[in-house]
Amino acid sequence: MKKLIFILFLSIISCNKSKNAQNIPVNMQPEWQNIESNKMPLKFGQIIEIENIEIKSIVLDYNEDESGVWIGLCPINENKLFGRQIPQNLINSTCLDLLDFVYIQIKDLKNYKKIELLDIDINKVGIGNIYPISNEYELKDFFNSGIEERKKEQTPCNEGLTGLNPVRECYFDLSKIEIK
Repeated sequence: MKKLIFILFLSIISCNKSKNAQNIPVNMQPEWQNIESNKMPLKFGQIIEIENIEIKSIVLDYNEDESGVWIGLCPINENKLFGRQIPQNLINSTCLDLLDFVYIQIKDLKNYKKIELLDIDINKVGIGNIYPISNEYELKDFFNSGIEERKKEQTPCNEGLTGLNPVRECYFDLSKIEIK
């Protein structure tokens, strides 16, 4: 009986395994319900710089709730996106590459300049962290703490699965999400 339960457990875990570690689960992809992105002041893939704090970010999501429209920004440090690698499975663990987002209401995003518009493959964008902010200075705090976290040695995906403090934060090249 124990052997049967163990085999059943292994089959359930292996059914959750993706053949391609880069297939982003639907619940981790940007979801634009009732958002007309063509009416947004910033387009998907737009790189902006917050002028008063000199931080670059890329627009990768929109969201709307009762308080208004939020724009999802992924900070950029020296042409590298803030991201994290999350284990997908308990057995034969592979990494799922996700991005870290700050969300700010469009009405609160004031002092920016448009740098460049990139052609982004939305299917390569996965949300790994959601951090709402209410002003541009909170982006600076998020940016600075993110850089400090990414200075730590990253925990490999097949290690630290049950640990309390694994380090999953990392950087990804912009080219990872661009359409080539």
